[in-house]
Amino acid sequence: MALCLWLPTFELRLELVRFPELDTTSVALLSPDDRAIHTVWQVSERAYESGVRPGQRVSQAVSLCPSLTLLEPDPAHYDAADEAMMDALAEFTPVLEPAGRGWAFLGTDGLERLFGSPLRQAERALETLFRVFPPPLVASTRAGMAPGKFGAWLAASSARPGSPVVVSPEKLPAFLAASPVHTLPVNGTMLQRLERLGIRTLKDLLALPEPALVAQFGEEGRSALAWAAGRRIDPVRPRRRPEPVRVSMDFPVPVGMVQTLHGSLDRLVERALSRPGRRGRSVVAVRLSARLEGGGGSWTVDVVLREATTQQSRLAAHLKGKMAVSPPSGAVETLVLELTDFGSPTTQQDLFARSDSGGRGRAGRDLSRDEVPPSLREAARELKLRLGHAPLYRVVEVDPWSRIPERRHALMSFDP
Repeated sequence: MALCLWLPTFELRLELVRFPELDTTSVALLSPDDRAIHTVWQVSERAYESGVRPGQRVSQAVSLCPSLTLLEPDPAHYDAADEAMMDALAEFTPVLEPAGRGWAFLGTDGLERLFGSPLRQAERALETLFRVFPPPLVASTRAGMAPGKFGAWLAASSARPGSPVVVSPEKLPAFLAASPVHTLPVNGTMLQRLERLGIRTLKDLLALPEPALVAQFGEEGRSALAWAAGRRIDPVRPRRRPEPVRVSMDFPVPVGMVQTLHGSLDRLVERALSRPGRRGRSVVAVRLSARLEGGGGSWTVDVVLREATTQQSRLAAHLKGKMAVSPPSGAVETLVLELTDFGSPTTQQDLFARSDSGGRGRAGRDLSRDEVPPSLREAARELKLRLGHAPLYRVVEVDPWSRIPERRHALMSFDP
């Protein structure tokens, strides 16, 4: 069994908690991703009734609702609130999987001895949120419990704020059958094709034969049918929380020049990589955030590297590229860098390292299979897997006393 807790428009509701005088007005939160276009991210109910929709340009939203109040996003504040929420729920159950800000799945197997029935468990989870959120925010949270994360998410989506919906394993197939087909966790192209075929609900999908779905959509069609029938139960996987390495830099005078921020970023990356907590681990994900001048909110960008690295230049280049695409909207008072995810220790070495007894000391000798350095053998194996053959050769002495230089040595294929 899984319990889903979901707080829609989590970021906007946090802003309304900070500015309660805006609760009865038309409010919209600007998108934090693309500052140049200025689009709307989240809207209040009054703004929605006036025709304002997420994704609209600011000019269009203001023309539809002249009294609309626009708020700058504060990602650092949202992340802190979400982290506090996860810490509180971790005391309820250790099996906790975040799915986004204000959205989490909880594993509830075995909790009936502590908290009673499934409905009582959902109510106790909601009561846990009172430790970190005010009552209006907790009252807006939706809760749903069902076998697997997919069923729990649909139960939470159909629940009213503050009234949990519990679906037993016996009633799961009937509950899923009435759900819209666009709730399936598959790619958008498949959903568009299903809607063009007139498939509106999961019940309509179940009427299709499995071979036909597999022929049209491959394994994703088989998975969609398993979800719709309630045969696929995806369990809650506990979150992994690596301790981040955090460094920051305060500016005595707020900085708005990108070149100055780039220089400060280089210093932060150097300091973060030299921290004892990072040593022995490569970096996979980085977060750069800033506190803006005059209470103007915050700015955050996240970078996930394709390959783990410990090179300062690579980390700085990725972050500078993100900063160029989405720069801070104001002058920066504090710049913060966090190494949020790590990989295995880097194992790349020189092919003929001086410290390797089988390396540089044997560079000029005949390398039999047992004498090939491990680093060279690994490089040859990766090249062979990528190219289909070993593109390495070694120089073999043939006729060292020949007057013709080309006859003295020959190139032989080298496949250790």
